[in-house]
Amino acid sequence: MKLHRLVYTSQATILFNKRDLLDLLHESRGYNMVDSISGVLMHKKGFFLQVIEGEPEAIDNLISRLKKDSRHSNIKILYESPIEKRLFQNWAMGCADFDDPTLSMLPGLRTDLSDSKVINSLVNRLPEVANFLIENLTEPQINDRK
Repeated sequence: MKLHRLVYTSQATILFNKRDLLDLLHESRGYNMVDSISGVLMHKKGFFLQVIEGEPEAIDNLISRLKKDSRHSNIKILYESPIEKRLFQNWAMGCADFDDPTLSMLPGLRTDLSDSKVINSLVNRLPEVANFLIENLTEPQINDRK
C-alpha cells in the first residue's frame, strides 16, 4: 500500500470552544476511519496545524473537503511526501488542543500556531513531536469515546 503524509495549517473562521472542537473531531474521525486516514490535529487560538497520513487519493479527497469547509480559511500545505510507515498508526485523529491548560504547559513544545518559525520547527521535528504527543495525550484526546 502506498502511503503519503501531508501537513497543513489553516485558520478557523469561527471561534472554536471545547464543544465545537469535539464535534469537529467526532466528524473527522468518522471520515478518517472510513478512508484509513490517521493523524493529529493541533489547535491554538483559532489556528490549526494538522498532520494527515494515508493513501494519496484519500489525502487528496480530504484536502478537497477541507477547502470547501467554511470553518477553515487560509489553508496552506507545508509538507507533502510519500512515507514508508505512519507516525500516528492507530489514531483516526488525535487532538492536541493547546488552549487546554493541561496541554499548553507541556515542556519542550512551543505551540504558537500563528508563528511560521514555530510551525516550521514542528514540521522539521515531526517524528519527535509525534512521539511527544503520543506519550502525553490522553485516551479521550486520541480516540472518540462517546
